[in-house]
Amino acid sequence: MSSSQPDYNFKILLLGSAAVGKTSLVQRFVHDRFDSSYLMTIGMEPSEKRVHLKDGTKVALSIWDLAGQDRFRFIRPTFYKGAKAAILVFDLTRSTTLKDIKKWDKEFIDNCGSKVVKILVGNKEDLQKERAISESECEAMNKKIKSKIQFNTSALSGKHVDEAFSKIAELLVEQAKEMD
Repeated sequence: MSSSQPDYNFKILLLGSAAVGKTSLVQRFVHDRFDSSYLMTIGMEPSEKRVHLKDGTKVALSIWDLAGQDRFRFIRPTFYKGAKAAILVFDLTRSTTLKDIKKWDKEFIDNCGSKVVKILVGNKEDLQKERAISESECEAMNKKIKSKIQFNTSALSGKHVDEAFSKIAELLVEQAKEMD
């Protein structure tokens, strides 16, 4: 019975501007599905999924998808409590969403402190013809916000979605072991 218990439990946040695909990434990761109809997240949408790392470690991820619209900025801080990591998401077809990452990073650090794990995710990788952000711009932002790693994902195809969530789980376990 105890073998089904996770070795670690972590709360992670998905942060980024409206319509970058945060909810779609969660849906793809948790339920392996994609819904093309856009439904705005109101406040916060929680999900949970267990990840089994290569070394056998079992990690329960509590994934909090926070609303990206500016009008929700006043309620967002209540959702940050207890978060150990964030996936900062931008839309590879909209350059303003990459610029907004600095604001999301600041909000995350202001609410959770600097000893947090974060990764940068450029979503909508499947829309190559509409791509507006170069790989060097992604790398520059990754460096600027001191993210551990950057992925380009596609919630539509599932490309690199599992890898991004597994990597954040792996980084959180590493950090937890260092603190022991």
